[in-house]
Amino acid sequence: MIEAAILDLDGTLVDTNYLHTEAWARAFEKAGHRVPRVKLHREVGKGAELLIRQFVDDDKAVEEIQEFHTGFYEGFQKFGHPLPGAKELISSLKERGYEVWFVTSAKDEELEHHMQELEAEDKIDGVVNSSAVDNPKPAPDIFEEALRRAGARADETVALGDSLWDVEAARDAGIRTVAVLSGGAFHTQELEEAGVVAVYEDCAALLDTDFPE
Repeated sequence: MIEAAILDLDGTLVDTNYLHTEAWARAFEKAGHRVPRVKLHREVGKGAELLIRQFVDDDKAVEEIQEFHTGFYEGFQKFGHPLPGAKELISSLKERGYEVWFVTSAKDEELEHHMQELEAEDKIDGVVNSSAVDNPKPAPDIFEEALRRAGARADETVALGDSLWDVEAARDAGIRTVAVLSGGAFHTQELEEAGVVAVYEDCAALLDTDFPE
């Protein structure tokens, strides 16, 4: 029996993956390191330092790029809106008595924007972002912390995400994962090979199922 649903934000509930991709592209460019957007897109969802070090491994450059990304994304954030079915899915889960938790690599100011856009403040049980754990996605720490705070067992929990990093992190925490394609970076076969139990177009498609059962 499922007691809790743990939901990713960027690319799963909120349409921000492409905004982050553009912000990262401009940040790398400003620091003198041009990286194709298609490569950056597939890294979105990891912790920021892990993403940067995929392409640059100089400590000073890593710090600069992270600061530049923050600055660029501040200008893009207002364009990040809920994906189809996201608000309705959250409401449905809450109305049916499930614990609802968010896990995210988003910074505090980004999280505040997401919460407002999703109208989720009084509909979820809690949020764990990467600042609360030692290792960000794809490490399992963030999901393990959500389980601890929720007082839930892994076998009573289902995760929802859009990236391989969500799937790997949840899997290594012992949690079954459903994936959506709304993040745009990964296709069904990749996600299935990583271990998801099902793949859907977006949250709207989940409304026609008995998710998370």
